[in-house]
Amino acid sequence: MTAGGVSIPVEVVCLAGAVPFIANGTIHSFHDGTYAIGLDRDASALAPGSVTILNFHDGTTPRVVATVTEVRGNQLACHQQQVHERERRAFPRLHGGVPLRFRVLSPTEEATEGPAWLAGEAGPAARGTWLSPEEFVNFSVTGLRFDALDILAGGELLLLELGVRGRPGRWRCTARVVRSWPIADEDRTPNGLTHHVAINFEVIPDAAQEALSELTIDIQDTLL
Repeated sequence: MTAGGVSIPVEVVCLAGAVPFIANGTIHSFHDGTYAIGLDRDASALAPGSVTILNFHDGTTPRVVATVTEVRGNQLACHQQQVHERERRAFPRLHGGVPLRFRVLSPTEEATEGPAWLAGEAGPAARGTWLSPEEFVNFSVTGLRFDALDILAGGELLLLELGVRGRPGRWRCTARVVRSWPIADEDRTPNGLTHHVAINFEVIPDAAQEALSELTIDIQDTLL
């Protein structure tokens, strides 16, 4: 990590509270072991001394364990305690089993098909094309990232049916595509998938969110 002014995307995870805190942000500076980070959400729930994990999106930078030293709204300062090396290709699979299938809705379908799906009706499932990514997706309690064959447009609404490995049942959700970008040539695998896709949940049952929270804790315990 370079000292002084920087601009590095990072995911911040804290499991100190009853509900895991997960946010995306940007590291603005690193000096004498202290990171100054701007987050995409308010961080007031984090107390000084809370242990946080800094995950870097490039997949190669070591994972950092740090303690919170100061919180001001969505501005966070934390001090580095440990650094965990990781293998770039193996790490995403640790983000665990989330069996998933999804269907993209057209703008004209959103008003009717989305509510029908969430209400448990079978109509949407019988029409259109459903896709199933590999279950080892990168997930949080607010969204998912997976690999797909084709690019998905930002803003598209998805019907989701997801589960959590080792837990019974499946849950119906809706989510919005936040971003879709090409998989680098050196990261391509024989499965032929071409794009990374990031989505945020719009509607997710409490039971599904609780199961993802528990899986988050299980995985972070394994990593540390």
